[in-house]
Amino acid sequence: MGGSESKINYETVDRTDPSARAQGERRAREENEERMRELRDKMEKDRELALREAKERALYEDEAQRMRLDKQRREREENERRLKEEEAFLQLKQDLLLYDFQICPRIRKESFTGLQVDDVDLIRIALIGPTGSGKTSFVGTLQRALGEAEQSAFEQGTGSEGTILLEEYYVHKKIRMIDTRGFFESDERLLDECLNIMSGRIRPGEEVKRNCDGTDAAANQEPTGPVRGVLPLSRCAHAVVFVVKANDPRLKDGKYKETLKKIREHFRKDGYAPVTVITYLDKLKDKEDKDEAFDQASWATGSSSEKTYFIANYTHAKAEQSDAVDRAALDILDSVLLSAERFIRIRKQREKNKMEREIVAGGPSLSGETTEQFLARLQHKHHWSDQGKMKTLKEHLKKEEINTVKVLKEMWEDIKSSLPLSIGMKIVLEEEMQSL
Repeated sequence: MGGSESKINYETVDRTDPSARAQGERRAREENEERMRELRDKMEKDRELALREAKERALYEDEAQRMRLDKQRREREENERRLKEEEAFLQLKQDLLLYDFQICPRIRKESFTGLQVDDVDLIRIALIGPTGSGKTSFVGTLQRALGEAEQSAFEQGTGSEGTILLEEYYVHKKIRMIDTRGFFESDERLLDECLNIMSGRIRPGEEVKRNCDGTDAAANQEPTGPVRGVLPLSRCAHAVVFVVKANDPRLKDGKYKETLKKIREHFRKDGYAPVTVITYLDKLKDKEDKDEAFDQASWATGSSSEKTYFIANYTHAKAEQSDAVDRAALDILDSVLLSAERFIRIRKQREKNKMEREIVAGGPSLSGETTEQFLARLQHKHHWSDQGKMKTLKEHLKKEEINTVKVLKEMWEDIKSSLPLSIGMKIVLEEEMQSL
């Protein structure tokens, strides 16, 4: 069947002024630091007062006086508990404001010992959910919780089911969120497209053709871009967030659980641990409804109960600042970053294991090895440092979009004079490529 073709544009969205954004981030950090100082001063004063009251209580023999001091103690303990919760929230916010995977990941840096992770400069998070589920508002809520003065993501898209516009939002200088629209009602026709977004094969700025009758025209298209083999991990989505509406009838009737079956299987195989966000809490009547929505969302998306969350997003209509909303948003972001870092560790460990097996077996094939894997193998074999010339070389190849050994070999004569390597290292590279 041949329907007419429509073009789907994939674009990066960042409507904020860079200088204003940098000032906003700095101001958010300073305000958070000041709030933490004030809170800790108050907690210290409260502790001193509690000690004095405890000493006074020991001196009182009158029961009424002792009961009054006991009541004050209980009130003070409850207040101390609230202050500790606020302190933990402010510390989390500070940690996320300063987040940098290369410098201070959320899991211990020692977890990445022996793994080549220097190519991952940004954490990319894919948002998947039906139109109207609150994905865009969730991005805006995260932006606001992190101190953004203006939330570009509050500008809701107009796409309907079957229309996909890939938008990559700036959430933090080291975090991006990819908002995929329209992938939820679909069947296998869009599965490959979703996986291509996850793997980085569909990038902002590219166009994808799909027939208006819903059939995929991409099967008859030539691959776009320089290479369609294994892509560097830096281009992948490193975490997945499913966003579902609390009262969506397709949750209750089990439709989403069936629709998402294959994508769940792919994510599990690839090493993703999805996080699920349930929106529109005000649509639920009571705790029973809330528990039911929680279980249904977790089953449909494959998220564990520890990675399933409720949130009441900020919107234009509900824009008043709320500590509860900010806490929920940052708890979710922290969970997503942990999932992303574990995914990176799993993928890099798999690459390392594959490389070591290939070395034992006599080396990989030319067609299937990325430049990242090739250089990592040479570093391991020749004990080259990951810094200095090798780091500059990787950045140079990445800039030139030379992603596989096949392309590197084809372009070698044209680029070798410009590579920041010693003559000896160039000779080793040539010999290794010729042996493949």
